[in-house]
Amino acid sequence: MSHALLERGLRPAEDFVVLDAGSAQTLSWRRRWDSLTLFTPAWHSHLPGLRMPGAQRRYPSSKDVADYLDLYRASLGVEPKWDTRAISVHPQRDDSLVLQTSTGSLRARAVVAATGPFAIPQYPGFANDTAVDGANLHSDAYRNPDQLPRGPVLVVGSGNTGIQIARELSAHRCVSIAQGSPQPRLPHRLLGVDLFRWLQLTGVLSVPSNGRIGRRISSRELVVGPGMVDLASRGVHLLPRAVDGNRDRISFADGVERRFESVIWATGYRNGFGWLPEAVVGADGTLEDGRTPIAGLYVLGDSWLRNRGSALLGGVGADARLIARHIVP
Repeated sequence: MSHALLERGLRPAEDFVVLDAGSAQTLSWRRRWDSLTLFTPAWHSHLPGLRMPGAQRRYPSSKDVADYLDLYRASLGVEPKWDTRAISVHPQRDDSLVLQTSTGSLRARAVVAATGPFAIPQYPGFANDTAVDGANLHSDAYRNPDQLPRGPVLVVGSGNTGIQIARELSAHRCVSIAQGSPQPRLPHRLLGVDLFRWLQLTGVLSVPSNGRIGRRISSRELVVGPGMVDLASRGVHLLPRAVDGNRDRISFADGVERRFESVIWATGYRNGFGWLPEAVVGADGTLEDGRTPIAGLYVLGDSWLRNRGSALLGGVGADARLIARHIVP
């Protein structure tokens, strides 16, 4: 968003300010598990104006992304106001917006909520009834196998996160993975060409989210890379959906109850938009160009905001430019 505003002639600190609830040392990408890799290649994982350093065909690690974002911020000359959490935003009669934060209030003619779709760890309802003897972690808190004691491990969730973590743990523990609804899977490369090159060429990445094809594609998460067959070949036990928990035992959709020493909940996230007015949070459907029902209030970086690329490093820039054009015609 900062890059797009700079393109429109706005000046950091004078015309706009970036707020962040964390610190430069605790960026979310520095809190991901050690072996995480993106499912997008480096050439499709950069923001406008600066390529990610290194080999462009590789799949960057979380450290690569964190280092890149530090580099990007420095290249723009934008220093966020750290340790400042947004609490609420309210429209005023003069068409301005008052943003209440943890460090005071600000008045602005435009506010962009760019907290993204991965802000708050999400658990199934029965997670509170699970009290295993070992580790009981959301994937957000998982770092590496050393966190887990010896004994059988259950990974709940078979999306990209669950598969990556189960794959890593399979070399160190007896691992099972609980699968929910079947998810489409595609390999990293098709006919020797990177999957995201195909998605670009076919226009899939730019299919509107509110169209028939977009609604169909967005209804299920796409798993990119190794899938269940690969996990099974590594000795991972493939289990049906986990449906209930009772201390160290988990019940599954096949009616069988199984015991585990540790559980990792790879069950996704909720967005961090709880500070936005109900008119925004409760809006039905997608937001056109990131615009909300409240004049001057915008959303950026949410999943399928405009299309598949809206929450990807390689696609969010296009959405930011549209918002910037509304802010500075």
